[in-house]
Amino acid sequence: MRSWRRSIEIVLSTKHKLGFVTGTIARPADDLTRADQWDTCNNMVISWLMNSVSESIVKSIMFIGTASEIWTHLEKRFALSNGSRKYKLHKETYSCEQQGVAVSDFYTKMKCIWEEIDL
Repeated sequence: MRSWRRSIEIVLSTKHKLGFVTGTIARPADDLTRADQWDTCNNMVISWLMNSVSESIVKSIMFIGTASEIWTHLEKRFALSNGSRKYKLHKETYSCEQQGVAVSDFYTKMKCIWEEIDL
């Protein structure tokens, strides 16, 4: 989840849309034109999120109204599996072997696991 989350955050920040998932860009209540623009951007972010998850997950988020609510839902959903994911990562570190690959490739693999554990 963390690597998925981080990659989505990077993409959204480059498009100046991260505030739609963090909830810091609120829908304007007093200006219909700006509210319509907000709706368009929010729907675009929802579309990006829906295209970033599996079809079974899409079914659970397709009727949620805002990108921020979807983001919160996904965070809660994937937070449940953090314990088992952490266990799997620790198990990977103990069972990881170089097995004839270059030292730099082996180090990269281990570093990725360590960084995910740290997150």
